[in-house]
Amino acid sequence: MNIICRIIQLHREASEPDYRRRFASAGWMKRFMPVLLVCAVLVCGCSQTADQSNETVQADNTVDTGFVMPKAGTYDSADNDAVVVSIDKEAQTCTLYNRIVGRNYTLNYDGTSKIYDKYKTATVIDQINPGDLVDVTFLKSKKLLNSMTGSEDVWIYDDVTDFEIDPKTKHMKINGGDYRFSDDLFVFLGDKKAQLMDINSCDVLKICGTDHDIYSIVITKGHGYLRIKGQQYFEGGWIEVGNKIIKNVTRDMLLAVPVGRYRVKLSNGEYEGSREVVIESNCETELDVSDMVVLDESNTMYGNVILVTDPSDAQVYIDGKEADVSKALSLEYGIHQLIVRAEGYESMTQYIKVGQENATLEITLDKKKDYGSSTDSSVNPLPSPSPQVTTYVTEAVNPLETSDYRVMIEAPEGAEVYVDGSYVGIVPADFAKREGSHVVTLRKEGCVTRSYTISLDGVLRNETFSFASLEENE
Repeated sequence: MNIICRIIQLHREASEPDYRRRFASAGWMKRFMPVLLVCAVLVCGCSQTADQSNETVQADNTVDTGFVMPKAGTYDSADNDAVVVSIDKEAQTCTLYNRIVGRNYTLNYDGTSKIYDKYKTATVIDQINPGDLVDVTFLKSKKLLNSMTGSEDVWIYDDVTDFEIDPKTKHMKINGGDYRFSDDLFVFLGDKKAQLMDINSCDVLKICGTDHDIYSIVITKGHGYLRIKGQQYFEGGWIEVGNKIIKNVTRDMLLAVPVGRYRVKLSNGEYEGSREVVIESNCETELDVSDMVVLDESNTMYGNVILVTDPSDAQVYIDGKEADVSKALSLEYGIHQLIVRAEGYESMTQYIKVGQENATLEITLDKKKDYGSSTDSSVNPLPSPSPQVTTYVTEAVNPLETSDYRVMIEAPEGAEVYVDGSYVGIVPADFAKREGSHVVTLRKEGCVTRSYTISLDGVLRNETFSFASLEENE
């Protein structure tokens, strides 16, 4: 444009009288001025076209980068009933497990990620915990979480204390209902991964699943340990820890006890005593009972107990001796062990506390199930527990059955071994095999005490277990 203006200016100057002589020799300019104007216009046009071409190339280069800013609600992948494995709030990532392909994957989340509970109510990531089952949508190329919603078809049982686990058949009873689990069952102690054998019968659980399948178990309230010292007056008698535990008193006891505050009572004939203790998670509380012996000078009292069993022909044992339940039983005030057995039914072991003149006790045994052929899906997934008519319930372990077969504990070497609270030796150690579930507690000075629940079968053979090394105290 500047070139055109300059040419026009020169043309005007050449036409003026004062400048005619100056440009006389440049008459060619006047003759070729129209041509120069046309060339100038062409040059400007080419320049403008080149600029437009550059802009087009620039725009094309921007598109060719392939970068697309993800928008809220953008996703191309989904996963249903995924198990939440972990959440890293600092890195803003969540790791999930796809049960179909059996693989973990990690997604990033940010302010655009939408979090909902199973009722489609908006919530925050802090309300999502390891072990939860969720439906997710995400942008696979960016590994960016779009939405996370609690699975609609999932059931969640909180504060579960009535349960039995059979790791051999991969079945679990919850308040009397039968469930199954697979090898990819997730177990958590709080927000940390754990093992099935880390679950103690005294723990409090949160269980998640669908239909009759269990996908995750979270130990929400664990246990600590109670060590008994100076128990010589009470050996052979009984120890009661609140209404949670009752055991025969043996030398050097170490009991796994749920976290909480309890009144501990010990009794053995004319001797008795009690004291309060506080149990903390994974900590050992020592209770010296040598100075709390009280002589019970009261006269011996008896109560009449009528036992009604279903099935009616079940065998009943009181304190290890078979009892005739066709008439009322006269039992001394105090604690007694009750075992009920019948062909085709699950055996039951309970402890009853006789403390009144007359009482009636009804016992109903559960029929044995053939888990291999059971496909009944009509069972109520969480039946209400029937009222407990006895004061204490313990594992269905039958002490009448003895065996020449042994259970060997081979690791961790040097640790003290306690089975169901009773001391059995230093690893490597062994003890008599008895069918059923047992709590093996391992203790070593300067290390964190650990407990494992093992299940022993009735096959005539020895069994061997090795456990991980105990962690040192911090």
